[in-house]
Formats: sequence, C-alpha cells, structure tokens
Amino acid sequence: MKQKFFAFVCLSIAMLAGAYSQTNVPVIVGIVVQQMRYDAISRYASSMGDNGFLRIINQGAYCTNAYYDYMLTEPAPAYATIYTGGNPSNHGIISNEWYDRLSRKRVAAVKDAKYRTVGSQTDAGSASPRQLLGTTLGDELKLSNFKQSKVISVSWNDYGAVLPAGRLADGAYWFDEQTGKFVSSSYYTGELPKWVQDFNDRGLASTHLQKTWFPIKNASEYRASLPDNSIYEHGIEGHSTFPYDLRALSKGKYDGYQLLKYTPWANDIVCEFAHTAIEKENLGGDEFTDLLMINFAAPGYISDVFGIRSMELQDAYIRLDYSIATILSTLDARIGRGNYVVFFTADRGSSDSPMFLTDMGMPGRQINLQSTMVLLEAYLRALYGDDKWVEEYNDHQVYLNRLAIERYKVPLDDIQDMASQFLIQIDGIDHAMPSGIMTSSRPNSGIWQQAANSFCRNRSGDIIINLSPGWQDITQQAKGFSCSAQNSAYNHDTHVPLAFYGKGIAMKTVNRRVSIADITPTIATLIRILSPDYSSGEVIDEVINN
Repeated sequence: MKQKFFAFVCLSIAMLAGAYSQTNVPVIVGIVVQQMRYDAISRYASSMGDNGFLRIINQGAYCTNAYYDYMLTEPAPAYATIYTGGNPSNHGIISNEWYDRLSRKRVAAVKDAKYRTVGSQTDAGSASPRQLLGTTLGDELKLSNFKQSKVISVSWNDYGAVLPAGRLADGAYWFDEQTGKFVSSSYYTGELPKWVQDFNDRGLASTHLQKTWFPIKNASEYRASLPDNSIYEHGIEGHSTFPYDLRALSKGKYDGYQLLKYTPWANDIVCEFAHTAIEKENLGGDEFTDLLMINFAAPGYISDVFGIRSMELQDAYIRLDYSIATILSTLDARIGRGNYVVFFTADRGSSDSPMFLTDMGMPGRQINLQSTMVLLEAYLRALYGDDKWVEEYNDHQVYLNRLAIERYKVPLDDIQDMASQFLIQIDGIDHAMPSGIMTSSRPNSGIWQQAANSFCRNRSGDIIINLSPGWQDITQQAKGFSCSAQNSAYNHDTHVPLAFYGKGIAMKTVNRRVSIADITPTIATLIRILSPDYSSGEVIDEVINN
C-alpha cells in the first residue's frame, strides 16, 4: 500500500512538473534596500551606471507612487508586509519589538530563545518566524510544488532574513557581528551547508575591517549631497569626514565587526554571499521557480549616523548600484538575460534631521516621548486615582495598565480618549489614536486608516502616536537614529521606490498609487500560485505583460 502511495506521489509530482514548466520563471530575486527614500534614485541617477538600478527601472515596470499603507514604519513590519502581501494588522509584526501584556516584557519580532545559533557560539542566531502570522511568498511557492522550489534569504540583520524566509525556506542567513560570519537558526537547519562554511572561511569581514573608506568618485560627482564637513552628521566615533580608517575606528566602542554596517562593505559582503548562493544552490537550474531574497542594510545604518544628504550615503548608493549590476550580470550569464524576475523596493524612507529642517526655514524640533509619559501618568492619576496608569511606552505606542483600569472600573474607551486628548495638546504630537476606534469602527481612509493598518489586537498599544512633520523622538537617539526622524505616516517614510524587471514583466511606468502589499500578489499571479494567507494587497495589472 505504501509503495502504491509513493508511486502515486511521484507520478503527481512528475505531472505537476510538466504543467508547471509551461509558466516557469526560473528564479525570482527580491532586493530590499533599507531606508531608501523614493527620491534617492532621481537624486543620485547622474552618478549611477546604466546596468544596476537604472536597468531595472528603465527596462522594467517602475511604480512611481508606491507606499506603505501603515503608520509605524520600521524595518521588521516592512519585510513581513513585502513577503506576506498584508499589513501589520494582518501579519502581526507591528514593529521591531512590542510589549507583551501577559509576560510583561518586550517581545522582538524574530528573537526566539527556543532556537540556537547555527554557525557560531553566540546568540545571534536565536531567532525564528514564530511571531509572524500566516504564510509568506516563499511558503506558498514551496507548498505549490511539494517543496521542489528553493527559497533562500540573506541579510545583514536577522529580521531581514527571517521574516522574508517565512517557515519553509531552505536557508535563512544573516551576519553575526561578533564573529564576522554568516549564521542561521536551528529553526531552519542543524548545520550550515558546506558552501556557507567555505564562504565564512574566506574571512571577508576581517579583510574589509582593514580597509580605509575613500569616496569612489571625484568630489564633483557628489553635488546631490551636502559638503563632506556638514554639521548635520553624527558620524562614526565622532568622525564625519572622509577618509575612514576602519582599522583605527574599530578600536572604539564598536565590538567585533559591528562597525562594518556603517560602511558600504556590509553591502559588498551580502552581495558576495548572494552570488555564492546563486551558484552553489544552483538557483534557477531546473523547472521549478526558485526565490532568492536579498536585504541590503548598510544604507539604513549609514543614514542613521550621517543623514540622508551626506556624501557618505551617496557613495554607498553608487557602490550598491554596482553591486546590483553584478547580480544582474550573474543572472544573465547563468539563466539568460531577461529570463528571470527581479524586483526591488525599500523597507521605509527617512526624513532630514530636525536641525537641517530648522536651518532651511522648515519646522523641525525634538521631543522626548519617554518624558511625555511621565506627564501623562500624572494627568491620569489626577483624573482617576493614585495608581500606575501607563504600564509601558515603546516605539510610539502607549500601553495602559489594564489591571488598574479594571480595579477602578474605568471604561476602557473613556481612559483611552482622555489620554489621547491630553497627548495631542503637547507640541510635536500630531495624532494620538486610541485603539478603541480601530477595533469598533475601522477607519477606511487617511491617516486613521494607516494607524488601523498598524494595529494588531493583543500586540498593539492602547494609543498610537504620530509626531508632527519634522519632529523627532530623541529617545530614538539611544537606538542610533540621531540624524533623522522616522516611524511616521508621512510620505518621507512611506513613499519608497518599487520596480519589477524580467520575464513576463512589462516595460512601462505605473503612475497610479500602489501599495507595497501589492508586491507578493503580483509575483504570485505572475507564477500562478496562491497568495499568502493574510495577503490583502492587489495585483498590479500593469506590471504583468499580458
């Protein structure tokens, strides 16, 4: 009986392969650049070549009005949105971390102590997609053909690898800043593949840490940026002008190989790993579509310490443009020019520093939201009684003390509304959205809909805060966000580049507004598989060449 069943499965797979090959795209490559604003391409186009970003844009489908449809624009929610086709309200990744009321602890999007690091003795690989709700594009691809497709994800950071990879990926790899090697989690594998071990043995991180970062072009090529000695930069170890001697700078506060992420070499290492994965995993080598997801994180970290108008950031993009070109060239050689599919986008944008905006005559100030919670606590005590009413504040979300609310018999909607009304009286707070509105009568337009799309029951706070344009929460500085304001509903954070290129992709410009949640449904339709469980995006019809 078992032999008959096995024969039936083999025959089914063979029949599936025959049918599947009729619509096969050998490999799909998703490229995400951290913190790349929509206007970065046009700003730096004159210093880029024709074979990288511009090849994808000019020879593919370029969506000029692509937006995230939610408010809390952080990296982790973005990766989940790109590869599930849903918003945080669907996939549950509301921010990089959130407060868990049951454990009374903050929960990181992918950190998971149940799983060990594979590839080093550190805890860098203790991660899993357990917090992610529903399936991803890669999961659906694997399910569509009995796991015949290969799904690989690579990133500098863990969330940039784990959330795209989902649950069924063949490999999810990220950089361990303590050891200078790529690692994974025991959730995915018990041992690194031989090719990953060989890659680590090359010691690229150590080599790059001995380098000095000079501008790759002449100074005249950086007219899109502020002068190198701009006062709006925080820099590395207080050093904010070229050149950067990494050997000397690494002796400062940066442990291990952490310094590399503030340089273009982080992108180079990830790019080289992606090249190796394409070759060693033989991606695109059979009739089943493979999926490679690459996260280039360095532009985000460089923006954080140098700002979005710095020469350092432009230099990083010029170099990344070359890396993109080499990936396309590798795919051309192995699979055939235009015989694969590539899309690229960003996890979020970024704003100018408040100081720069002020000097330009625009509104720009700082606010300490942690201190604001002290004021809110005093206000609620005056209204309702001497108790602890603000249980936690984290990343623009206020968690009220539900036990105190129940103890004093205070209607939840009432205290949420009173707290919200207090907060919007404070300079710099543009909106304070109570969760009651998002659960009882879900908004369907504007900034309130963005807040609702960020809200996930049992994970989100009672109130979501949106600062005024140009304002920055200085508590972000402790996390490295010293040169820009982020995590808002405004265009500088939500409007990002989006382009598709390759087999079955039309060559055109799409000017209507589309959602980043539309990426996965579009790719799923192109290769004729189901969209993920919580996908709420729509197919961008103009992209698919009918």
